[in-house]
Amino acid sequence: MSEARAQKRIFDRAAEDTIVSVERAFEIVEMLADEGDGLSLAEIARRLDVNKAIAVKLLATLEGLGFVWRDDVAQRYQLTYRVSNLGLRQMQQSRLLDQCAPVLKALAEESGELVRLAIVEHGERITWVYAIAGAKRSVQIDPNYSLDISLNTHAIAKAWLSTLPLARALRIIKTKGVEARTVNSKTDAASIEADLKEVARRGFAANLEESEMGVVAIAAPIIVSNLQSERECVGAVSLAAPTNRMSGGDIEACAPMLLETVARLARIWPLDRTLRPLVRRL
Repeated sequence: MSEARAQKRIFDRAAEDTIVSVERAFEIVEMLADEGDGLSLAEIARRLDVNKAIAVKLLATLEGLGFVWRDDVAQRYQLTYRVSNLGLRQMQQSRLLDQCAPVLKALAEESGELVRLAIVEHGERITWVYAIAGAKRSVQIDPNYSLDISLNTHAIAKAWLSTLPLARALRIIKTKGVEARTVNSKTDAASIEADLKEVARRGFAANLEESEMGVVAIAAPIIVSNLQSERECVGAVSLAAPTNRMSGGDIEACAPMLLETVARLARIWPLDRTLRPLVRRL
């Protein structure tokens, strides 16, 4: 197994606890989600580090289940919308967006900038689930400008990680892998550790062109008291803007309205049973 595939593991499980074919099938789903033009059979087999016969069986299974389709003209595989439909069904069952959307919309309208919500899953990863752009500005950031989350550069990730014990946060970052996305990215252990401590002190994280040049952002964690009266981070909210409109100082000046937003979300966050698998105690 390649180093990249090993880093994508979310939990450290013994080999006998996993089914390789299932793991590979979900790896195909994840890699196709990042490829707008799809991937060829040869490329999928190469990334999985398997021969084409195995890749064909995996793809045929996913195609039969309706998660993948094959473009016979381009000879490339792509995801169907069944995958996104499953995610939407889960979100509708949790009623999360029904309760959070008005609060997030208010922040987007007040700031005029891009607001995004991410949730913490099983205490081990953070995932984007919602985005809304303010309508006051003529030039806006594409809500889908960055769908993956780099733990050492994205403000949303740093906001979540700052709520964890430092040793655990650093371990999660190391497992995912440290990325240098721009010249401003913090990549050495000392800088990352100091950054997380500063985030914990201030209550919000900053990304000053660390993940993408021309974009600055701040983010704050959503901390709730669960049904057992234990405090936990269930998600985070980010506010992002282009640098031709906001400097680092300008975006950080928006911290009070961001902190008020996460406080409001914490008060209304649904703690029913449907959301319990998404969070774990600090």
